[in-house]
Amino acid sequence: MPVVFNIVYAVLAFILGSVIGSFLNVVILRTPEKQSIITEPSHCFSCGHQLAWYDMFPIFSYIFLRGRCRYCGESFSPRYMIVELITAVFYCLSYLMFAVFQPVDWWKIAFSAVLFPVLIVLSMIDIDRFEIPYWCSGVMAVLGIASIFVFPNEAVWYERLICMGVILILFAVLVLIGGMGGGDLQLMLGASLLLGVKIFAGLLVGIMCGAIYGLIKKNRDHKAERELVGKLQTLAEEWYEKQLYNGVGFVTDGMSDIIVGSISDGNPDIEWEFLDEKVWVGLPDKSELSRMLRENVTDEREGGFKIFINGDKIKKVKYSRRMVFGPFLAIGIAVSWLVGSFIVGWYSSLL
Repeated sequence: MPVVFNIVYAVLAFILGSVIGSFLNVVILRTPEKQSIITEPSHCFSCGHQLAWYDMFPIFSYIFLRGRCRYCGESFSPRYMIVELITAVFYCLSYLMFAVFQPVDWWKIAFSAVLFPVLIVLSMIDIDRFEIPYWCSGVMAVLGIASIFVFPNEAVWYERLICMGVILILFAVLVLIGGMGGGDLQLMLGASLLLGVKIFAGLLVGIMCGAIYGLIKKNRDHKAERELVGKLQTLAEEWYEKQLYNGVGFVTDGMSDIIVGSISDGNPDIEWEFLDEKVWVGLPDKSELSRMLRENVTDEREGGFKIFINGDKIKKVKYSRRMVFGPFLAIGIAVSWLVGSFIVGWYSSLL
């Protein structure tokens, strides 16, 4: 195909991707709230004014309006433009990878048109709500099953099932120890059917990206985590002193236990089922500690904490902010879909 045609088609793919990205912003905002993505017109969240089509022209409207509402001047999040731009870039890359750099494969392009929007939506919702929607994992599973029949020459069905089994075991262990969530497991099971052995290249990319971000995040959050640990320690000591004063609801001398809790969407909660009641003198006042945490820990979004108790004192408190991993798994899946064959081929050449 002449070069000029490829350029035109790549630009058209970019434009189509930006339009799809604009729609994805609606999906990201409304589906977690169970709002309609079709019947309710787009509007400014500040002034409520219904937006005209020229207010929502992908990418360029944000640039021309300088990220502000035309009607009230309130700022819009730059993430709207970023989602549109990312979708446009991935659509363009899909065309280049599956129609220019190799013989045209319209099935691959069609799969890309569904795959990349799903990856972008689940990543953004995971960032916002620390969860991957079931329907995103479901679409991934459908793509995986369909790939068995559409791309039988890339990987035989039992190879895909073996990869899925390995991913199931690996991620089940990570879920049990708290390193991953159930949504991550479901996502990767569908992706393993879709990608076959290429899923391991994606997993490596995702882990590397997640590890780099995790180190940066841990360094950035260190001060805030330390401050919250101090607050939790003070609250726990105040509560435990009341237990000791009342002569009930404390750990037996010479024994120890751990109170495990979490903060989800800004709400502290204690997982009392992990308490070892055999080492306690009577039962602790669970409602009182829960109340104290809810009233005093109000500006922290997501994380987990442990209160270590030795006999008549609070020994220490640990707290760690929660980190989402869905976006990094999505990056790995995207890389594997686009260039996974090259990565696997390169690795095989080294053996």
